[in-house]
Amino acid sequence: MSDVSETEVHISDPEEELAWQELHTFRCTLPLQASLREVLRNLDRIDDCDCLEVGAVNGAFSQQLRRRGGTWQSLAADSITSKRIASVLEEEVPVLDRGLPFEKKRFDIIVIHSGLERFSDDVAFIEECHRVLKPDGRLLVLVARIKAYTAIRTLRSLFGVTPEFRGHVRPGYTELQLFTVLKNGFDVLHMKSYSRFFSEFVSVFVERLAFGRGNGAVLPDRYPRRVFSVGGFFYKIAEQFDMLLLFNRGHRLVAVGKRRGWRPRDAPILVDGRSISEAVLSRTTQ
Repeated sequence: MSDVSETEVHISDPEEELAWQELHTFRCTLPLQASLREVLRNLDRIDDCDCLEVGAVNGAFSQQLRRRGGTWQSLAADSITSKRIASVLEEEVPVLDRGLPFEKKRFDIIVIHSGLERFSDDVAFIEECHRVLKPDGRLLVLVARIKAYTAIRTLRSLFGVTPEFRGHVRPGYTELQLFTVLKNGFDVLHMKSYSRFFSEFVSVFVERLAFGRGNGAVLPDRYPRRVFSVGGFFYKIAEQFDMLLLFNRGHRLVAVGKRRGWRPRDAPILVDGRSISEAVLSRTTQ
């Protein structure tokens, strides 16, 4: 997907070096590529759309969104990430704050990449996204998926790759939790898991080595380019092993919502003991 060459290069200009490193990171990181595929799969035709990327994490990812069409703006997950993404896009990339600095009904599409887990009041943040979306707008949300038990969670805790390490206040969402956050203002049209065990296994080590300070901060003395180069090799192996887990649920979720009027919804209980939310969710995730 990216235009990055396999050849190791040395660039004297700091901005160009930063941009090249962003492209290199994307080319070597399978979960980033998988997230992009899930977004592009759900964008359809967007040539005349005003689009917003919330919680942007990688310049090459943001660049690929722009190549799909439409007019894009990005809000970065943190100040260090903002600088890295700006080096690729060659445009200002503000940092995601509590609110969205846009007028009402501005955008046709919002993609939340790394943002929802950062807010203690995630429902209020979704309401803010609802405010700046047009009446027929769409919301695409990417989050980490919580499983009842998984070795990946244990491994992340053991190596310190915790939600706090990533600048998050929560580890992720179950399908029902994500549906509950979205239901007041959106009809959830689609929800799917992706990124299986072996890819996530490799990510634990890559993140720990390349982002030693956490919260997206690359450590220059740890040679992050080499970390991602070696990680890219192991990601390719992991991808092959993940094919053996074809029927297993993934460790990440993508949800697509269509905007409707904002109205708090308390789900009644059906005769089989399920809530309306659970019944609808079972249909959207099939």
